[in-house]
Amino acid sequence: MRIDFEGRAVEARPGDTIASALFRSGVRVFSRSFKLHRRRGLYCLTGDCPNCLMTVAGEPGVRTCMTPASAGVEVRRERGWPSPERDVLGILSHLGWLFPVGFYYKVLARPRWAWPQAERLVRALTGVGAVDPSATPRERESINDHPDVLIVGAGVAGLAAALEAAGSGRTAVVVDEGVPGETIAPGSTRSRLEALLADVRRADGVRLFERAAAIGVYEGPLVPVVTETLVHLVRPGQVVVATGAVEQHAVFEGSDLPGVWLARGASRLAGVHGLAPARRAVVAGATPELGDHVRVLRDAGVEIVAVAAPHGLELDLPDAGVVHPGASVLAARGRTGIAGVRLRSEAGERLIPCDGLILSTGLVPRDSLLRQGAGLAMTAAGDVTSPGCSLAEAEASGRRAVRGEYAASPSPGAQATGVASGGVVCLCEDVKARDLERAWSEGFRSTELLKRYTTATMGPCQGALCGPHLEAFARSKGAAGPASAATTARPPARPVRLEDAAAGVHLDVEHRTALHQRHLDLGAAMEWLGAWRRPEHYGDVLDEYWAVRRRVSIMDVGTLGKFLIGGPEATEFLERIYPCRVGDLEPGRLRYTLMLNEAGFVLDDGLICALPGGRFYCTLSSGGADVGEAWLRQWREFFDLKVNVLNRTAALGAINVAGPAARELLSGLADETIDAESFPHLRHRELDVAGVRCHVLRLGFVGELSYELHHAASESVCLWDALLGAGAELGIKPCGVEALRLLRLEKGHILVGQDTDFDSTPDAIGLGWTVRLDKDTFIGKRELERLSAIPTTRRLVGLTFDGESAPPEGAPLSVEGRHVGYLTSSRFSPVLGYGIGLGWLDSVGGRYPTAVRAADRAGTVTTGAFYDPEGVRLRA
Repeated sequence: MRIDFEGRAVEARPGDTIASALFRSGVRVFSRSFKLHRRRGLYCLTGDCPNCLMTVAGEPGVRTCMTPASAGVEVRRERGWPSPERDVLGILSHLGWLFPVGFYYKVLARPRWAWPQAERLVRALTGVGAVDPSATPRERESINDHPDVLIVGAGVAGLAAALEAAGSGRTAVVVDEGVPGETIAPGSTRSRLEALLADVRRADGVRLFERAAAIGVYEGPLVPVVTETLVHLVRPGQVVVATGAVEQHAVFEGSDLPGVWLARGASRLAGVHGLAPARRAVVAGATPELGDHVRVLRDAGVEIVAVAAPHGLELDLPDAGVVHPGASVLAARGRTGIAGVRLRSEAGERLIPCDGLILSTGLVPRDSLLRQGAGLAMTAAGDVTSPGCSLAEAEASGRRAVRGEYAASPSPGAQATGVASGGVVCLCEDVKARDLERAWSEGFRSTELLKRYTTATMGPCQGALCGPHLEAFARSKGAAGPASAATTARPPARPVRLEDAAAGVHLDVEHRTALHQRHLDLGAAMEWLGAWRRPEHYGDVLDEYWAVRRRVSIMDVGTLGKFLIGGPEATEFLERIYPCRVGDLEPGRLRYTLMLNEAGFVLDDGLICALPGGRFYCTLSSGGADVGEAWLRQWREFFDLKVNVLNRTAALGAINVAGPAARELLSGLADETIDAESFPHLRHRELDVAGVRCHVLRLGFVGELSYELHHAASESVCLWDALLGAGAELGIKPCGVEALRLLRLEKGHILVGQDTDFDSTPDAIGLGWTVRLDKDTFIGKRELERLSAIPTTRRLVGLTFDGESAPPEGAPLSVEGRHVGYLTSSRFSPVLGYGIGLGWLDSVGGRYPTAVRAADRAGTVTTGAFYDPEGVRLRA
């Protein structure tokens, strides 16, 4: 089996990872560091450092030490010119003074125009790889899982926990980001793990997922687990974290040179893959497993020239002459890789020539998931709570964890004891010990502030290696309590692809309106709108469009969210929910409004219709019914008001009748007069239409005379057929969603979720008129008042484009080559004869541009509706 490494074939043997295959072929420089372009070689082989990140099959940032080699896969290193081995930009390693800690906050702050040019240079020099924008994303699916126990980590402790769960009759899911045991060299630990693994595979009620990464812990608890084929949304009754420990990253001059290894990584390379990590090596450490590492390395052919260990550590080595009791590593020497190690002992300092330095200085719990789940139903087992525990202790802790017992803090010595004066603290971000000193002197005097200012712990390892040093540094400066605590653990604990984060449900839940079969009979092409199936078109979008503009059309809008709000305090409730006034709505009147969240950002839009007796009929967008119901019920409980909320979305159908002949059509079917005087715009009333009792709302979303007929869903087919039959002589045509998108765009009406994003305020989208800040209170008022004092730098605008087409939706907007926004909606308007669109536009120099370019098309910024801006037609 061969892999394609930067254009040359590299042999890979069974069981190889990409990293081990490349190491066997002679590759020693696996990457260049993020900022200073320092050479980086294999280091941990457990996926906890950034050194082995490469682009694999077009995907950047892949941990090659954890990725199995597969035939023909293309692998390349992203950084280094003309090559990673001989990177000209490696000179930056000697020019670190040009990039002091926090330089991106300070450099070129004045003049402001210079920063965009500098930013391009910074982007070119940094990063871990480029994403191919033309790559086709995989279709990823998610499924929900509800075991009694989720166990993260399939080591000795995790497997013992699974057997304990099975023995008590509970269901268990065990996940491991690799294959259990693959990183462990042959020996007693590997043998015991394989015995437990065999028992787990035979146990009833236990499922084991390999190469499955638990990426975070959320309230519930909810633990997303990403496998090679699915995203499992696991909602267990209990979570047992058995993620083990990572060897402590050492900090001294030269500690990041190729040839410096964490001992477990070196032992994996030697014991599992049969590769010697070095010819002559110095081994240094203080853990009980140090002697085991020395034996595994020797069996692989490594000459151990010195062992630096503390006094009293029993190593049981046959040639005790190489042992230097009490010695410590001062520095690693070498230009392109390690060439020697300077040791300090009671006898003084000495330089020992070698090409490898193997470090086992301590263990740090891999406890990110555990800290994310603070306060939830979580327990821990093994090294994550007692780093360095014995096999028997790990197994016993796994069984105790399932029973709910938990050792609350790691054992002494599990944290770094200090930070040396030299060396790289954070391998991911090129943060050195002197950077921490400088940040402290500038006033950043807590771990959280040091993190934000230096970016230590913010790289791919998420603080697994550098976090303990950050804490130790703060303690060494006298910080205590929260100021010296571990920084906040946040998901994702492991990198996650956007396609995995956006994975859809495994089983499609399809909602249909009562008219679904009628649409199919008419030849409709159906599309998804959330969980609903709606007609996209009936074969001729342009004819459907002109039916609305020139004749009459009907559209199934039964997917709208529909709610009945009643009770003694219904008015007070809606006054608090909505930013518009509600109490002044008289029965028979309706009002367009927005629904805001606590931050003042737009959640949805819809209508409020005042009914007799203090009741209200409210509508939301087609995708907002489920969220809207949860939102209304949540706030009803919070406000503790006497209000009833009834979701009538499924019980009621709705048909929109629109076009210049809409009144003529309905007049022949309604039991009452509906002329403009008796039934004006923005009113609603009860009518019998073709014998069907309807709640009729007079609206204008499409910009023409329009009526929405809300009725019992059981009567939808009867009403639809009657409307089509009566409208035949008027040229009636059913209208799909695609025509609707164009019709509403011509009126400048927004679609929430398409033209808005997570931080859109009413003012930013041009709907500030819907908000009454002089009301006593409503959800989001406080934040809107605060935001009103801050000048806006981004807003939704209308755009026109000459020609018989419009730029595609999503196209970036630019002014003189500078990115200033993007299109959210765009179409060619048949009635206007040119392209139109809505888009987000940034201010430039405190002013909004009036002319932009989108997809090489010139565009002009406009205000108001594109079509019938005075609203004459919809008020006819």
